[in-house]
Amino acid sequence: MKIISVEAFPFSLPSRRDFRWAGMLGQLGNFVAVRITTENGVTGYGEATPLPDWGGDFARHGGETIGTVINMVTTVIGPALIGQDVTAVTRAAQIMDRVVVGNVYAKCAVSIALYDAWGKCAGLPVYKLLGGQVRDSVPVAHMVGLMPEEDALEEAIAAIDDGVSCLQIKGGTDAARDIRLIGVLRKRLGDDITLRLDANQGYGHAKSAMETVRRLVEAGVSMVEQPSEGLRYMAEVTASSSVPVIADESCWDVNDALDVVSTRAADCISVYLAKAGGISGACKVADVAEASLIPCDVNGSIESAIGTAANVHFALARPAVSLGAVIAISAPAGRHPYRVAGHYYDDDILTEPMQVSNGSILPLDAPGLGITVDEEKLAAFRCDK
Repeated sequence: MKIISVEAFPFSLPSRRDFRWAGMLGQLGNFVAVRITTENGVTGYGEATPLPDWGGDFARHGGETIGTVINMVTTVIGPALIGQDVTAVTRAAQIMDRVVVGNVYAKCAVSIALYDAWGKCAGLPVYKLLGGQVRDSVPVAHMVGLMPEEDALEEAIAAIDDGVSCLQIKGGTDAARDIRLIGVLRKRLGDDITLRLDANQGYGHAKSAMETVRRLVEAGVSMVEQPSEGLRYMAEVTASSSVPVIADESCWDVNDALDVVSTRAADCISVYLAKAGGISGACKVADVAEASLIPCDVNGSIESAIGTAANVHFALARPAVSLGAVIAISAPAGRHPYRVAGHYYDDDILTEPMQVSNGSILPLDAPGLGITVDEEKLAAFRCDK
């Protein structure tokens, strides 16, 4: 089971449309693939979706790029893992933390590849390695990016028509626009749809954020994600809000989760495998949340099939992850089950589409991540040629 090679290389997928959020400068659809090979020929795949312009409160986390991830994996993390048992994921995490400080996106990509290889060695899907499934499927919350109001309305309605019952509406750059959009969506979609407004820290200090959240509640919002920056402001907004407030940028790893709980900075936590440095770290965040009676979602930067599969396994196995997941539904070109819902890319690198039912992704039951990577497509989508 020893690791004999660790590779990292960039690839990209074609987007269905432009998806953005507050503060985002680049485009979605750019990734780093990690491929781990063992002495008995097992291959595990991982993925990073690094962004240089997104991070935690007051720039305490984040700021990784495709180049930094590839460099860290190939020159530092990979050499440190050569010869290690691929199934010893806890030891591997310890080794990564010892040889690299921070760089959680690089660690996450390696973590996913390790779990994929371990599952294939054991003949088990990753969710069983995490303790087994606690739910039958993973409900998807479709992300409506920052776009003109009419376009956002069209995107949201189409996603609901496809069968999802939760929307994440990106906002934070114009509070008046966000309030109008939520009001129109509530009137058009009715009371049974979850409308989650994600401000990406955009509503300023506590007083202005509290007023904006109050008006969003009047318009019909169900939840508000990261209205302010910093635990102190978040705690003030949370205390004043009549709807749940979600911490995203304010909660990356288990230490942040403990701080969110102790300061009562949020009612819910948005968990990213990448923010926590991989699957093991994300499990720690979710378990702290569960012990504190705080519901979570699994979220990210709209990963390719590799990262999405890891998100699905994590969500299946963690009780706290009960909110709609802001993740893609991965499918090859021309075979996506929905026109809009969870449909961010025109093509992907798996051979078969993920199976869905009523807007939820069904378990991936094959060993490891449960998907077959299309090697020809992965090679075609590589960016380093």
